[in-house]
Amino acid sequence: MRGGSVRTLTAVVFSLLVPAALAAPLPTADAGGSRPWAGPRLLIVAGAEETDPRDIIRLLPSGKASTEPPAAPDLPASPGNDASLPEPSLRLSGQSLQLPLTFQPWPGRETLAYAGVRLDAITDPALAAALGLDGPAGVFVVDTTPDAPAALAGLHFGDFVTEIDGAPISKTSDFLDTVKARAPGSQGLLTVWRVADDGAGYLEALRRLAGRGSTPAMMFLARLYANGSGVAKSPEEAAAWYKTAALAGSTNGMLLYGDALATGQGVAKDLAGAERWIRKSAGAGNVAALFRLGRMYRDGEGMMRDPLEAISLFKKAAASRYTPAMVAVGLMFEGGGGLEADHLQAVQWYKLAADAGDPEGMAALGTMYSTGRGVEKDPLKATAWYAAAAQRGQLLAMHNLAYHYDRGIGTARDPETAASYVYQALERRYMFTYQQMLQNNRAWSREFRKALQERLAAGGFYGGTVDGTFGRSTYDAITAVVEAR
Repeated sequence: MRGGSVRTLTAVVFSLLVPAALAAPLPTADAGGSRPWAGPRLLIVAGAEETDPRDIIRLLPSGKASTEPPAAPDLPASPGNDASLPEPSLRLSGQSLQLPLTFQPWPGRETLAYAGVRLDAITDPALAAALGLDGPAGVFVVDTTPDAPAALAGLHFGDFVTEIDGAPISKTSDFLDTVKARAPGSQGLLTVWRVADDGAGYLEALRRLAGRGSTPAMMFLARLYANGSGVAKSPEEAAAWYKTAALAGSTNGMLLYGDALATGQGVAKDLAGAERWIRKSAGAGNVAALFRLGRMYRDGEGMMRDPLEAISLFKKAAASRYTPAMVAVGLMFEGGGGLEADHLQAVQWYKLAADAGDPEGMAALGTMYSTGRGVEKDPLKATAWYAAAAQRGQLLAMHNLAYHYDRGIGTARDPETAASYVYQALERRYMFTYQQMLQNNRAWSREFRKALQERLAAGGFYGGTVDGTFGRSTYDAITAVVEAR
């Protein structure tokens, strides 16, 4: 979670676990620990194997509005009236169960264990309480793979896994790390919070709770429909629940209903209506709404572009420790959004975000040290900040860090570790890395390309010769990783 915010659901597929060899140790940042709309990219010149790359640069907006729809804003954990814990009558009731689970070998990777479950973390205390949890521990079961260990143990959509063998599970990475540490065939005991006997019963209980006036339940239903989690994906249902929550006084509902109106997701596009709802949310103290309104002024979304008003709103949100707004201010000072570039101020804002644990700020700081804008060029610090961001799953940083390892920039040269990061970026469907591997792979070393072929073969995607030469079979394997479910 970034800046104390609750992300829209990003499911983690545990039926395709990353082997421990891919989780390479990372250097430590020199200080400090979707979501901005643009990010740093490593642009490689196509051609001979030893071609030097261009600088790692951040792609900034042009003078005109972006042609891509804005990303959905993150939600702060305590936006005004949404933060209070619910009354006992507005909580789901259920029971705690103990379910034994046998970890099976990962098909095609028999030395690794897997569980076959897709999970989502619930980090908002008000939402967790409404869903029946007594504390922060618990990851939500989105679905399970048929005949996989989780399904055979009896897990289903709507369950929460709160412990494995008595150890609390509070985020998806806790579950993943536990499974990775297990030997195939070993036993585990899951502690599960269960509201209903099946997924349909869970949805019915959630709807009843929403009908009694629970805005967290309304927002959770919207989240499920927006992401197709346990239900058929339906932007229309999601927008309807956002509106219901907004009318019930949820500032998060106001914000996301306004965002749906702005983007035309599940509802007719209405920029004037979007501005009204987002302003209402901001006026009620929702920090993310200030940030979203700032983006509207920055991009000219339904209004005249006004960089000064945009940066004023971003700074107000940043004053409440909302880190995406800090990164947004840095982006504008870096040269985007209609302001005169001031790289020194950009670095200062990125550093604020990075020190607060924001991976986007860390990645951005890495680009500044890489290019020497606003700071003295320092490959060691660039690599360290990329590493810190990559540890938190920032994909651009993973890509840039991979190139640093391949070329020995700011770290010992290690093409195998570089291949590990590229493979992880491909698994997470990072399109820039995918394009680079298809179009610009000769800008990477032959040792790297061989190591990536070995990763592809180990994952069961590649059966050709491991020689560092990329042909049709390698390209097909790379595509298969990106498309794998």
